[in-house]
Amino acid sequence: MGDAEDEQQPAQTTPPDRTERNALRGRSAVSGLEIDFETRSDVNIKTAGAYLYFASPHTKALMASYKINGGPKKRWRYGQPCPPDIRAHVEAGGIVSAHNNSFERLLWQKVLTPRNGWPKLDLKQCRCTAATAAAMSLPRDLDGLGQALDLPVKKNKDGAALIRFFSMPRKAKKDEPPGIYWHEPEDYPEKFEQFHDYCDDDVEAESGADERMVPLSDYEQDLYWIDQLINDRGIRIDVKSARAALYIADRAKVILDREMKIATGGIVTACSQVAKIVEWINAQGVQIPSAAKAEIEELLETDDLPPNVRRVLELRQEAAKNSVSKLKAFLNRCGTDQRIRGAFLFLAAGTGRWSSVGAQLHNLPRPRKIFGDTHPNLETLFSIIRHGDPDWLRINYGDDLGKPLHLISDALRSFIWAAPGHELVVADYSGIEGAVAAWFAGEQWKVDAMFELMRDPSLPDLYRRSAAGIFNVPVEQLGKKDPRRQVGKVSELSLQYQGGVGAFRSMARNYSLKIEPVYEPVWEAAPDDRRAAAEKRYEECLKRGEAPTKQLSRKAWLAAELVKVGWRETHPAIKGAWKLLEQGIRDAIESPGRQVTVLKCTYLVARGFLWCRLPSGRCLAYGKPRLKQQVWAKRKNLTTGEWGDAEIIAADTAEHLVRAGLAKIESKAKPAATALGVDSVTKQFTRFALYGGLAFENIVQAIARDLLANGIKLAEANGYPVIGHVHDEIISELPRGVGDIEFFQELICRLPDCYAGLPLSSSGFISKRYKKD
Repeated sequence: MGDAEDEQQPAQTTPPDRTERNALRGRSAVSGLEIDFETRSDVNIKTAGAYLYFASPHTKALMASYKINGGPKKRWRYGQPCPPDIRAHVEAGGIVSAHNNSFERLLWQKVLTPRNGWPKLDLKQCRCTAATAAAMSLPRDLDGLGQALDLPVKKNKDGAALIRFFSMPRKAKKDEPPGIYWHEPEDYPEKFEQFHDYCDDDVEAESGADERMVPLSDYEQDLYWIDQLINDRGIRIDVKSARAALYIADRAKVILDREMKIATGGIVTACSQVAKIVEWINAQGVQIPSAAKAEIEELLETDDLPPNVRRVLELRQEAAKNSVSKLKAFLNRCGTDQRIRGAFLFLAAGTGRWSSVGAQLHNLPRPRKIFGDTHPNLETLFSIIRHGDPDWLRINYGDDLGKPLHLISDALRSFIWAAPGHELVVADYSGIEGAVAAWFAGEQWKVDAMFELMRDPSLPDLYRRSAAGIFNVPVEQLGKKDPRRQVGKVSELSLQYQGGVGAFRSMARNYSLKIEPVYEPVWEAAPDDRRAAAEKRYEECLKRGEAPTKQLSRKAWLAAELVKVGWRETHPAIKGAWKLLEQGIRDAIESPGRQVTVLKCTYLVARGFLWCRLPSGRCLAYGKPRLKQQVWAKRKNLTTGEWGDAEIIAADTAEHLVRAGLAKIESKAKPAATALGVDSVTKQFTRFALYGGLAFENIVQAIARDLLANGIKLAEANGYPVIGHVHDEIISELPRGVGDIEFFQELICRLPDCYAGLPLSSSGFISKRYKKD
């Protein structure tokens, strides 16, 4: 993070004039309607989604504020006909822009046209300024966008209260019969006028933001329309099974709560009482900081855990399965045709990747590996689920495999199924981030290995090859079930983006890899200089009090460090790419307007942004880039008074410490690049450090997204309509017998010329139900 003043300053952009902006769009300068509506409905849009919101017969548009071709702001209110200028514009094929345009589009298509006689609006007339903002790594929400761009008119913060007042049903009065009641605008004219003022401010803010932003390219605009089509098609849910599963879950939770009460002697009466569970476990002499999933899994791996504590942890683990909340979200958003719509968010991340909203299809749990080759037949499992009896699951699968909430979690993605007479055609890109990383960085041995595996899948996989490098053994010595392969897998998933001991530990916990047993073989394989360097680094990190030294034993920490170093030594090109990208970013910031090519991308600072042009031509954006000076300095240990080893510290921080007698500056260090962007967790527009590993991660994930987008476009163009995509997987729905999985897998891997030599492959299946292949 940078200085506080840095975090408050907006990313200034030089707005191109309207002719230039429309030339960039490939459209004429007389084709822009910018509009914002306010509506009311008896449906809660947050829980049910926009599609069900607009399907309600009680949904109506209350007002609109709009501008045409940059002209004066105008108003429309319910009860009035469609304004003649809007009708003429839309009937002439003019562009309609809105912030989060899917809301305005659905209102128009589902309500205004069929119920109020407005002209038909075609999807390809629609532009979304929220998507435009997201493409520039600016805040997607209008309030945050206005702050980031320092717009003269920002989103009115009084709007939330006015929306609650006019847009949501009010409570019935004592003398009123049951029904839906509203605060009618005619009864509150002054308040309703304030509401329209709020709407005015929104359209002014949207218009102002649009003037400041670079529009989507024709390619991305076309992809936005495809995204909207995918959301319109929807994904079908097995509603009958979902309802039965929820009934089973409710009954199972009653049983689990009863067992929890018995196991804790009545101290904890429900598995949801997390604080009490933690307190009870600590009282048994077993230390656990929280009841988080990773903490429970780690403790359950302890061999000498008291039986009563183990049972309590197992009960909490089973009851904490989030499959119930996901099933509820599925049902809340299902239409009358049992399909969920609007589940995918275009340009959700700065890299351009999609995410899932509402039903959250992007983080469905993986089935347990406990089944091995005996994973239950899906149709058999679902026929049992439909009985609605948790005991029936236990009878069929036994006490260990038949835990109801675990089985529901295992089956969760398979509640998605094809329409009658149809089937799902699904293909998943194989190890796409690893393939992109190796290709982009020029890690040729790895690229060659991937092509070898594509020709002959029986050869040792990449996890075994990485493990061979880490443990300094021939790859032939590592079988498929060699425990060192798991170390290779965790390394591949955690160290590619300059991750260290902490990143390896986190990924190891995700894959239930115990790190301490890795110490002996990896220590034995490491040369003396590598061992000495690891021990020295451990002592340095211990002095600084870094978290991994507290979370891991000394042996476990050294094991993770040696694995990290071993992985980096076997990936010299990827390791070198981090430094090359970091230097390229510094060079671009130091020389605005100069193009700096690094590997297969180009950096340029212009219009207040650092742009990274990808091989596809799409650009990643980083707001208000700058360099922060750094120095090598030694810190004084406040306890011992000793000086630590030299480390890189921000120059202003070091100078402050020097004045306090707590540091000694040794020499200058290379400056650190920082930029403004949207934090993926807090969603705040804030300054962050743009180091080599992060830049590499952004590029790799952005290229993977572009490959997914290319696959989606190829599928659409070749008769495979896409109904969804999860990470690097594409889901199409076709009449039974029409789909050809081998053709589909080959189709989505056809590469544009800019990706020549990239080892892209996929695997897939055709099935009635969605599943983890």
